Amino acid sequence: MDLVQIALLLLVGAVTGFLAGFFGVGGGIILVPVLIAYLQATGVSSLIATHVAFGTSLFIIIFASGSSAWQYSHNRHILWRAVVFMGVGSVLGALGGVLVAGELSGKTLQRIFAVVVVAAAMRLLSEPRRPKGELEPKLAVPGLLGVGFAAGALSALAGVGGGIVAIPATYSLLHFPMKKALGTSSATIVVTAVASVIGYVLRGWGNPLLPPGTVGYVDMVGAIPVIVGTLPAAALGATVAHNTAPAVLRRIFATLLIIIALKMFFF
Repeated sequence: MDLVQIALLLLVGAVTGFLAGFFGVGGGIILVPVLIAYLQATGVSSLIATHVAFGTSLFIIIFASGSSAWQYSHNRHILWRAVVFMGVGSVLGALGGVLVAGELSGKTLQRIFAVVVVAAAMRLLSEPRRPKGELEPKLAVPGLLGVGFAAGALSALAGVGGGIVAIPATYSLLHFPMKKALGTSSATIVVTAVASVIGYVLRGWGNPLLPPGTVGYVDMVGAIPVIVGTLPAAALGATVAHNTAPAVLRRIFATLLIIIALKMFFF
């Protein structure tokens, strides 16, 4: 790996980290396409490049979301009861998603992903501003497990953190304030990503096409500079989100989701 590649991966890490902190998502929406291009440029077989990109993205997301979750916790924007039960659901969803991913084509997965993202974005954009004295968050176990399971499954199927499901679901269905939806999502994503990474490591273990420096479908060599760039930027993103109006956050996030959906559907 030369200095130019290292610098580019550091930059990717910084952008990913800021997005993870600001929006409460893992950053996989940026990481996956960049990692696919990087892996193919370095000679990784196209037969496994996407799998390695997903596994590596999820590994990096552990650190990006961990950094942003720490900042959200400092600002008291995490509901820890929700993290526990959503985390349990996300582990089950992630491990199931890893198994299902191998049975579907990449294009099918992308289009399912795009439909889910558009639905989530439309729900956020149509949500009226809540009056002061808004409803208390719903912390019933079945709802939290369900949101966690859906986030975990999507995480494994698309190489992302799952925040694109967890954030609109906790905000719209479970009545979390937006900033608590972001913070709780960041903390839950850490659990989700760990479970998904374990699945990708086990599925890729011993694959003869894997290059040196990989552990299963996780490229440790490429991940390190991205992680280094991610950590400070994630904390910065969470700090900026703390000082931004919730309604603005909701609209920005919904717009980002629509852009992602269009890219995934037509790419």
